[in-house]
Amino acid sequence: MIRVVTAEVMALRLPLKNPVRMSVGTITSAECLIVRLTDTEGREGWGEAASAPSMTGDFIEGMFAAGRYLAERCKGAEIVEAAQVPTVLNAALYRNNGVKAAFEIAILDLLGQERGLPLSELLGRRQRDSVPVLRMVAGESLDEEISEARAAADAGFSMFKIKVGVGPPEADLARCTAIRRALGPGVQISADANGGYDLPAALIFARGAEDAGLDFIEQPVAADNLLGVAATAAATDVPICADEGIHELKDIRAHFEAKAASGGSLKLIKLGGPLAVMQAGRLLHHLGMSVNLAGKIAETSIASAALSHVAIALPQLDWGTSVTHQYLADDITETPLTLTGGSLSPTEGSGLGVQPCREKLERYKLVI
Repeated sequence: MIRVVTAEVMALRLPLKNPVRMSVGTITSAECLIVRLTDTEGREGWGEAASAPSMTGDFIEGMFAAGRYLAERCKGAEIVEAAQVPTVLNAALYRNNGVKAAFEIAILDLLGQERGLPLSELLGRRQRDSVPVLRMVAGESLDEEISEARAAADAGFSMFKIKVGVGPPEADLARCTAIRRALGPGVQISADANGGYDLPAALIFARGAEDAGLDFIEQPVAADNLLGVAATAAATDVPICADEGIHELKDIRAHFEAKAASGGSLKLIKLGGPLAVMQAGRLLHHLGMSVNLAGKIAETSIASAALSHVAIALPQLDWGTSVTHQYLADDITETPLTLTGGSLSPTEGSGLGVQPCREKLERYKLVI
């Protein structure tokens, strides 16, 4: 059992290596909420959630306010089993899934340390030793995108996700075709519109996706347009992945029943933490649907470590894992997670297995 003694939150803004062009706009920096908990034995548990206004509705200012509120209500909480954590957090705060995800990660970190177990073993049986990592393709020009994608492939990456939905679907198809031609047939390539197409544009893109060499299309139209996702799916043999459209287990069932998606992209901030993502992954597996696991652009090695443990424990992960600390110009942990040959292994030791650098926490702290 652990008993939480202190709880604090801080907001950070971190620089990216390069701007990321998406249908929702160009991202130049990342904002996140960091949670630090201590227990009666002096152990520290760390958690993180990214601000994602276009996906979860969470601005960093609101996350910080909700985090301070939840921190006060977590003090004195006693946790015996991992399964208790969502009940404790839900009793204290309605919704705010990103904030709850950060607190759940921190509590599971403490619980894993108390038991001498890595977070992955708190979540379930270890299914694999490492996971292939998706590399995002979202440059300023096609030449830049091809150059960076080839360099990543040479480094061992075998899964790529092209950001589309910024321009016309015909231009996006031409980009995808050129990138597939440059990388060849031996890699998995997907296209993520982040809901940026209207239905006519999505249908144009979907009908050309197979010839462009795509393995799946992610969130072609807006999250609330289930009929539009289903119509897009009916227009192509290329599988559709729901992302912004999945925030609860019922959303997975709705996409399955509407024949709108063949799989889903799962994020800790959407579903509320590792335990809910594990539930969603098991449901997708039960329904015969594919699974992609992803972080928001861009999270630090705290959230990426949590994601890596979930990736190790999920029953299947055929659409890869997108850990996003790789896009940061600077990370905040003492030893940032490293990728080896385009793959990621979970951190060693008990709990989450990472420790932030205090100097960097102060350097990137936002005053709210």
